Amino acid sequence: MVKKRFGDILVDGGLITGAQLAQALKFGRENDIKLGQALIDLGFVTEEAVAHTLSRQLQIPFVDLNKIVLDPEIVAIIPESVARKNKLLAIGKRPGEILVALADPLNIFAIDAAAHHIKGVLVPCVAMESLLNTAIDQQYGGIATRPGSSLSGEGEESEAVAAINDILLQAVRAEASDIHIEPDVQEVRVRCRVDGILRNIRTYSLEMHPNLISRIKIMSQLDIGERRKPQDGRIEIPISGKEFDIRVSILPLRNGEKVVMRLLDKSKVKIDLADLGFEPEQEKIFRHHLAMPHEIILVTGPTGSGKTTTLYGALNKINSPGKNIITVEDPVEYDLAGVNQVQVNIKANLTFVSALRSILRQDPDIIMIGEIRDVETAEIAIQAALTGHLVLSTLHTNDSCGAVARLLDMKIPPFLIASSLGLVLAQRLPRRLCPHCKETVEITPALAELFHWLPEDELLIYGAKGCPHCEDTGYRGRIAIYELLELSKVIEKMIMEQASSHEIARQAALEGFQNLRQAGLAKVVAGTTSLDEVLRLSLGHKE
Repeated sequence: MVKKRFGDILVDGGLITGAQLAQALKFGRENDIKLGQALIDLGFVTEEAVAHTLSRQLQIPFVDLNKIVLDPEIVAIIPESVARKNKLLAIGKRPGEILVALADPLNIFAIDAAAHHIKGVLVPCVAMESLLNTAIDQQYGGIATRPGSSLSGEGEESEAVAAINDILLQAVRAEASDIHIEPDVQEVRVRCRVDGILRNIRTYSLEMHPNLISRIKIMSQLDIGERRKPQDGRIEIPISGKEFDIRVSILPLRNGEKVVMRLLDKSKVKIDLADLGFEPEQEKIFRHHLAMPHEIILVTGPTGSGKTTTLYGALNKINSPGKNIITVEDPVEYDLAGVNQVQVNIKANLTFVSALRSILRQDPDIIMIGEIRDVETAEIAIQAALTGHLVLSTLHTNDSCGAVARLLDMKIPPFLIASSLGLVLAQRLPRRLCPHCKETVEITPALAELFHWLPEDELLIYGAKGCPHCEDTGYRGRIAIYELLELSKVIEKMIMEQASSHEIARQAALEGFQNLRQAGLAKVVAGTTSLDEVLRLSLGHKE
């Protein structure tokens, strides 16, 4: 940080004049108070303005403790005595770094005192002293309420603030993708979707339900008084040192409102193709088609199968200053640097169709469509590909061959599909077996017959058991499996003749196509997932 005096920083930042600084210094000496407090007492500055100026001049982050969820485990890194004496608080953790909020980031003695208790690099942040003092009292003093609420009173309202913070922390620690808060007959049930499966994490009394919902509405800037209509909102908040974008959906039920919050970790936005789990030959095929100047690449699969992640990985691969990439999404899940992203807004009549028509006049090289939902969107996507653009999009079908049938169902002429579609990728996300407790499974004659395994194959497969490492689920994390359908000349001719998806699949198999079932069984044989997962994802049927 720049070595400057506090007053000089405020003058250089344009917050006060030299004359005001001199007056405040004199006032401070006469009343035995610090310069910052003197400036505030004289009405020259506000506490927030001082903090923002320090942040800007010292080039360190400003942290609004009213908009952050604190993790008690991270706070505890610094002893209470050190935190109180030096007016600082550990607020976040990143690899090799601890984020520490300070009222006075120029106080090197405070920074040294905190650094003594930290393993790794101390990253200083500036916070308003009043909020910092409150946060220190709340975190170390055992008070249930935490910073970040206008519901900061006593009783049930403050309990709701603490409850929502705890729910968010628990969900982030479990690496959950979604949080469900739903009123039941006798209680409020909270569930998290972890590795694609919903699990109960806690319950609250029904009396808490209105305050829990109000707290979420305040955080996502929704109408607290509206309880009869669905509402959608958004919360941007740091949790445990990571920036999260939380999409909020509120739906009125018969016995109260249900909330679903989707957690999007902004730190995971820089997705590389190499991290997506493609087999080497699959990645080679995908990269080849991403380099094609004009065709459509479709990613298919059910909700929650990772389609958007794959598309973002593709955009990160092909993004460069020499290309104009424009996306139209609903919603925009991650902000991509260097990519022009359009958020669908139905109220403003900004639909996929209207956005795409404007995008085609924006001189694009590559267009990403969040989802092809209707005939008009499909027609514009095909026109874009035929006029020299690479188009990436998603489609809700069970497998890659079904995408052709889906487009035909939309009454898209077969010759347009055959001439524009280059690659269809289908994917699933089976859970990964916990390496600490997975156990061997007997291959019964029935299993061997179902999956065409022969005794001479001498296969060893594993199943889930459960241990503390995986919270007794037997699984930890997920893996991706893919099938890639390239449109050969033969398959293009079959599309022109409106062949069925089964006929296309048979021809693709003759050309070396590996379907999702085969990809899943390969992961079973490799010991990374279980037969139960393959069957759960409906990949165990005979083709």
